[in-house]
Amino acid sequence: MTNSTGFGLTEQERTRTANNLAQLSNTLRNSTAGENYLSALQSADDTGGAGNITTETDDLRTTYLPDQSFGDQALLQELLNRQNILNMETAAELDRVNSEFYTDLDIRRTQATAGESRAGQRVSGEEQRAGYAEQGAQQRASSRVTGQEQRAGFAEQGAQLRATERVKGQEDRGRTAETGAQQRATTRVTGQEQRAGLAEGGSQTRATARVTGQEERAGIAEGGSQTRATRRVEGQEVRETDLQREMFRRYKEQRDYGQAQRGARSY
Repeated sequence: MTNSTGFGLTEQERTRTANNLAQLSNTLRNSTAGENYLSALQSADDTGGAGNITTETDDLRTTYLPDQSFGDQALLQELLNRQNILNMETAAELDRVNSEFYTDLDIRRTQATAGESRAGQRVSGEEQRAGYAEQGAQQRASSRVTGQEQRAGFAEQGAQLRATERVKGQEDRGRTAETGAQQRATTRVTGQEQRAGLAEGGSQTRATARVTGQEERAGIAEGGSQTRATRRVEGQEVRETDLQREMFRRYKEQRDYGQAQRGARSY
C-alpha cells in the first residue's frame, strides 16, 4: 500500500489516516449545518421571525422553525459556543493530523535518502574497485606490450646498426679504392702536364729570347738612326741660330753706326 508521495504505509497507519479523515469530514459537515442554522435564525430575525426556513446540504435537507423565545436565544448562544469549540477542536485536529503526516513524511524521506545514499556509496565502492582492477589490468597489459615493443625496437635497432656498419665498410673500401685510382690518374696526368709545360716553357722562352734579341737589335738600330737624325737637326738648328744672331748683330751695329752719324751731323 503506497500513498501519493510514493512512500509505503502499513495497514494500521492506513486505517488511522482513514478514520482521521472521516472524523474531519463529519466535523466539517456539522460545522456547515450549524452555520446554515445560524444564518436561518438571523434571516428570521431580520424578517420578523414568521414561517419555516429550509436549508440544504449535499447530504441533508433540513427545515427550521424559529421563534422569538428566550429558549431560542439560549439555543443560539449555545450553538455559537459549540461552533467556536468545534472550530478550535477542528483546527487542533488538523494541526495534529498535519504534524503527524508531515513528521512521518519527513522520517520516510530521511530513511529513503539514507537508503539511497548507502546504495549509492555501495555502488560507488563497487565501481571504484572495478575501476581499480581494470586500471591495474590495463597498466599490466600496457607494460607488457611496452616491454615487447622495446625489445623488438632494440633488436631492430641492432640489426639496422649492423647493416649500416656493413654498408659503411663497403662504401669506405670502395671510396678508398676510387680515391687511390683517382690520385694515381691525377698524378699521371699531372706529370704529363708538367713535362708538356716544361717543354712548352722552354720553347716559349727561346722564342721570347729570340724575339727579345731581334727587338733589341732593331731598337738599337732605330736608336742610332734617331740619334743621328737628332744630331743632324740639332746642327742645323744651331747653325740657323748662329746665323740669325750674326745678322741681328750686324743689324744692331749698322743701326748704332747710323745713329752716331746722324748725331755728329747735328752738331
